Amino acid sequence: MASDAQTSLELAGSLAQSEHVPIADGAWRATAVLTLLYWFGTLDRQIAALLVPLIKADMKLTDLQISLIQGLAFGLFFMLLSPVMGWLVDRYSRRMILFGGIIGWSIAAVCSGLTRSFGGLFAARAGVGGCEASINPTAYAMLSELYPPNKLSLPLSLFVMGGNLGSGMSFLLGGAVIAWVTASPPIDLPLFGTLSGWQLAFVITGLPGLLLAPLVFTIPESQQHLARKATRQSTTGFGDLFRHYRRFPLFYAAHGLGFALIMAFVVGLQSWNATFLSRHHGWELSTIGYWIGIAQVGSALIGLAVHGWAVDRLFATGRRDAHLTYFAVMCALALPCGVAAYLVESGALMLVLYSVAYFCLMAFASIGPAALQIATPAQLRGKASAVYMVGVSIVGTILGPIIVATFTDKLFGDEAALGESMALFAGLTTGLAALLFTIGRPAMRRAIAAAMPPSA
Repeated sequence: MASDAQTSLELAGSLAQSEHVPIADGAWRATAVLTLLYWFGTLDRQIAALLVPLIKADMKLTDLQISLIQGLAFGLFFMLLSPVMGWLVDRYSRRMILFGGIIGWSIAAVCSGLTRSFGGLFAARAGVGGCEASINPTAYAMLSELYPPNKLSLPLSLFVMGGNLGSGMSFLLGGAVIAWVTASPPIDLPLFGTLSGWQLAFVITGLPGLLLAPLVFTIPESQQHLARKATRQSTTGFGDLFRHYRRFPLFYAAHGLGFALIMAFVVGLQSWNATFLSRHHGWELSTIGYWIGIAQVGSALIGLAVHGWAVDRLFATGRRDAHLTYFAVMCALALPCGVAAYLVESGALMLVLYSVAYFCLMAFASIGPAALQIATPAQLRGKASAVYMVGVSIVGTILGPIIVATFTDKLFGDEAALGESMALFAGLTTGLAALLFTIGRPAMRRAIAAAMPPSA
């Protein structure tokens, strides 16, 4: 009791001190640039979900093969390269790392539209995943050193809004491209021949990154990162990170697995929403693209800043477990809507219910990293972000779409049961995540108290 009272007093002093820590010069410019880059990165990442029926018909693929392209191809290489990116982020120029990643994922996205085989498409999506492993550890580390802890959730939420806008725009753009291609003659490119609609959509969404990549050089390198490089303080390894994890194992386990389950909810359902609406409600792909895009863009514009602001305010009151507490509540609210969305008879009502669930959970990609950055020493944040991204990649990006397909093919044994598979998946992911966040709250309080700087 005495120890807990002492750490509470220390945290109160630390929070009072952090209220007066200024935001670094160029921080909001950095937030805007990173948000824009994440927008276009997610644009070419998520458009594959809308194009599933066209790709499947054109290449004559099964649901399981489609899930491998959407989940394993992207997620495996995202996972494998995340630790490498985290190691680089703590040692070298973050701007150069991000610049190389943007060029790489843009070229791979364009190549996704030029291939004509399952193997070629798998390799191209793997290239997108491997290169996009650069953006999250880089952005999290940059922003965490440009803003004080009590003001970090809002800029991270704005950054993540770029990803949500990109996801929504991928459906809007994909729907527009499909409608345009349907009404237009085939497009022939020298050397590559005739491109079908889904191929053209990949090419169009990949090209902007090549033009936007130089914007990374308008982002300031933080003074803390430059000082660590100059004094060789950034030469920590993953062994140092895992020793830190052993001090607070319950927090890092509950935090990592909980947010990975939310990632699985988002990626797993997004990967199959277009197919579900087409297969079970008879919607045209262009219509699906417009309405899913509008729903996701609207939710992102309204919700992300609100979620980030709410968590920052809750944390500023002295709640050391603010991030996990908030998301436990959001999971409880999302669960019934996520389950019901795939069991109702109306496609329009399905979109409404899904949008409510998505609104509750959309900020996971900012609230989760914000908690991680605050609880982790500065010289370990890049590596901690990389390990975190490995976890969400395995459980979310790789397994999410595959589990839904496996429920459909193996558990129910009927493609007509896709709705039941998605409902079951939505309930399991949100329920388990809510339980993990609740269990991890005391450990988060201890980790935050230990990580906060001593009061002046």
